[in-house]
Amino acid sequence: MKSVLIYLACFALFCKGSVVFANDVAGSVENRLDAIQSSLNLIFVEASEQVEALTKEVRALKQSLDHVGWYSEEVKHSVATIKDNSELLLRNLTVLTYRSDEIIANQQYCANHEAFKSLFYDLTPKCGALNSTPHPPEVIFSSCKDVVGRSGVYELAVNALGSPFKAYCEMDQFGGGWTVFQKRQDGSVDFNRSWTEYREGFGEVSGEYWLGLETLHQLTTRKPHELLIILENFNGSTSYERYAGVVIDNEALRYRIYLNSTGSGSADDSLYLHRGEVFVTPDLTSGTFLDCARQLASGFWHFDCSAASSRNNLNGVYGETARKNGIWWYNSFPGYLQYNPLKATQMMIREKVL
Repeated sequence: MKSVLIYLACFALFCKGSVVFANDVAGSVENRLDAIQSSLNLIFVEASEQVEALTKEVRALKQSLDHVGWYSEEVKHSVATIKDNSELLLRNLTVLTYRSDEIIANQQYCANHEAFKSLFYDLTPKCGALNSTPHPPEVIFSSCKDVVGRSGVYELAVNALGSPFKAYCEMDQFGGGWTVFQKRQDGSVDFNRSWTEYREGFGEVSGEYWLGLETLHQLTTRKPHELLIILENFNGSTSYERYAGVVIDNEALRYRIYLNSTGSGSADDSLYLHRGEVFVTPDLTSGTFLDCARQLASGFWHFDCSAASSRNNLNGVYGETARKNGIWWYNSFPGYLQYNPLKATQMMIREKVL
């Protein structure tokens, strides 16, 4: 009996120790779980900060990529412009080289004065040979704005790949640099022409002429241009109207004209109503306001001949007695009355400075 009691006492002590041990283990596990939770919370905070930092970097990178895309387009445009200008520069360098060689040759020849004397009597056949010497190529400009000189006929090229063409450059009025595409002054050229002639151009560049709708389209769509119209009455009074922006569409769209604002000047605007109109000539079989082209005997961006409105007929019949079929401007200006014939007109465009 005594041994049983001893056994029970030992078992009770053992159970008590196990409970204490279990409590200790449970406390240790709970502490570790708390430590792990704290570590996870710290990792989450750090990860959130890194994600936010990465998001900012991605946004900054996207903005940088957008800027790179914009700059690349600008670079492409600049490269194309440089290419065009370099081709024209090469042409002009060829001209300069040719003329420099001529100057050097003349200087070398004239340096030996005694030799010149001894060959004096041999010059006659040499002069005949000189007459057959080919002329040096003319300087080609990208626009009248690049011309340095007085008003006159110059050779231009829309771009390096385009065929050169001659145009009259107005260099003495309104700051110069104007490409004249229509000029009336004495009635020497008939402006009652066909669609093909208005497209290709006609007349004498040094006198009365029309530059050509296709060339106008190429010029005004390559770079922004402004428009200037100069009018002169038979009594000598002059006036002008200026438009800040003009674009001529392609042939498929009938060379439609666009003006971005009303005119400003002393002539009082009589062209803005024509904006958005297609070009028509008397020989066409269809087209808006075709009756105007036939009634007024001229090709133009005609607008509603039946209405009294701010129109014009700058390509009309020349002469003081032509009246409604003549060259006229709807609005009066000092020295000029509505519908009276005009003695001279010039329509011209110039590259805008951006």
